Amino acid sequence: MRRLLPLAFACLPLFAAASSTPAATVAALWEASSHAPGVPADAERLQGLFRSEAIVAGGVNRDGRPLFQAMKASDFIAGQRQARPHGFYECEVAREVKQYERFATVYSVVETRRDPSAAKADYTGVNSIQLYRDEQGWKIVSLYYHVEQPGAPIPLDGGKTGACLGA
Repeated sequence: MRRLLPLAFACLPLFAAASSTPAATVAALWEASSHAPGVPADAERLQGLFRSEAIVAGGVNRDGRPLFQAMKASDFIAGQRQARPHGFYECEVAREVKQYERFATVYSVVETRRDPSAAKADYTGVNSIQLYRDEQGWKIVSLYYHVEQPGAPIPLDGGKTGACLGA
């Protein structure tokens, strides 16, 4: 028992990262991804939110052409460990949660700003996040994002620009 106790305390931060609801897990995702200039995202917290086999994929436009990219969540998180010269602040402005037993999907609209006090977002994205609840709580299985394109605004469905949601 004495040997197991230190191990249990060492693992506590990983278990604490999983949340009791899908909405709380997604809110923690945006909070952990946000950071001030010269500071990395909270990669340890991000790691605790994703299942080990999770993926992150997305659609962006490069030079006016659509581009799809996918990676292991562990690679995505590794990239978040690097400090960046500018701030990165995620503000979730709309969310829809669908849940059945241990499965949930969250549709989340997020505005991103380099300066959190800026009136206008630098860009807006829509995200589809699939989660699974295990003994530690809700964990992300996959995250698919798509960045808003000029002339095709993402509907806020009752959300309000700049009005960040909580858990």
